[in-house]
Amino acid sequence: MDIPFVLKLLFLLISIGLFYFYLKPPYSRHKRNILKSKTILQKIHSFAHAGQKMNYLRKIDPFVFEELLLTAFEKKGYSIIRNRKYTGDGGIDGLIFDKDGNKVLIQAKRYTSYINPRHLDEFQVLVNNSNAIQGKFVHTGKTGKQTYSSYKNTNIDIISGSRLLDLINTL
Repeated sequence: MDIPFVLKLLFLLISIGLFYFYLKPPYSRHKRNILKSKTILQKIHSFAHAGQKMNYLRKIDPFVFEELLLTAFEKKGYSIIRNRKYTGDGGIDGLIFDKDGNKVLIQAKRYTSYINPRHLDEFQVLVNNSNAIQGKFVHTGKTGKQTYSSYKNTNIDIISGSRLLDLINTL
């Protein structure tokens, strides 16, 4: 073996290592938030009271909340599609498909008080303008009686309170 061959081999190995290091996909924020959501689910299950669980859900990162919900729907048997980015998603935080393959839009909101009916109105426009059969508006706040009754017989399913806790308790 001559030295130039060894140097060429060493250069090739270093080049391959640098190429792999700089071109490998970075650890995505989505993966990190999915992992965080699983950790949060474990912590939530340790709380004894529903109020503690809801208060904790109101405080977590909104993107982690989205991932937590999508994971919950996945565990309930839905096929899911996660967004590639969190902002600029047009108000759709994820897609799920029921057992018949029907598309359902998901919107996740963390509220501390009553929900803003305008958010529901905007979401319903999105659902009606898509080829989805339903929209699931999942939130941590309170739904006023008038707001709830306005959407009771529509294609918008409002999930909050005990229904939200039931959804995440299946995990």
